[in-house]
Amino acid sequence: MISTAQFSAFAPNATGNVLELVQAINQALARVGADQSLRRVRYFMAQTAFETDNFTAWEEDLTYTTPERLVAVWPSRFSMNENAPGMEYAPDCVRAPEKLANLIYANRYGDGDVASGDGYAYRGRGGLDLTFHANYSAASAYIYNDSSVYLNNPDLLAAPKDAFLSAGWFWEANNLNALADSDSFTEATRVINGSTDSVAQRLLVLDQANAIFV
Repeated sequence: MISTAQFSAFAPNATGNVLELVQAINQALARVGADQSLRRVRYFMAQTAFETDNFTAWEEDLTYTTPERLVAVWPSRFSMNENAPGMEYAPDCVRAPEKLANLIYANRYGDGDVASGDGYAYRGRGGLDLTFHANYSAASAYIYNDSSVYLNNPDLLAAPKDAFLSAGWFWEANNLNALADSDSFTEATRVINGSTDSVAQRLLVLDQANAIFV
């Protein structure tokens, strides 16, 4: 279990009530057995801190201010050429988070088509940026024994208790305790983020967690 003093040292700029956040984290850690070793705790804290910008952002920011950045992030989806076959015209999605989410998340992991609005409704939220209809449904069933709770109230995932309980569901569903036990931080990052590009930055956060959660 972590203490409020440890959390405050680790994330001095966290938004929200520190005691409430710590209680939510400890509840999630205990539920998925991540409280059984310091390394599991450190991995969980480092990864959730990185995903939430040090516990200051509880939902995905999909507001892009330049088309060039969209092309850099999704080179197979966006183009600066308005007539590029099979590609979206990047300038159309600048400062348009709802349109962007509905495009990039459509027809994946239970989300409907672009017109369904599922992409934006089930955008990344919570301690590990849970995304997609299928994951919202599965996390809801795990936590509430009712798959519809998060589907009907997606913003609930941005509240402390559910932000971390949903992160705990993802943690357990993807066997992240085992990856912590084997000190497989790069693989844990790939599972959480879908990429290992941010491993170097996440390791800096892990170094902080290693020093504080002792």
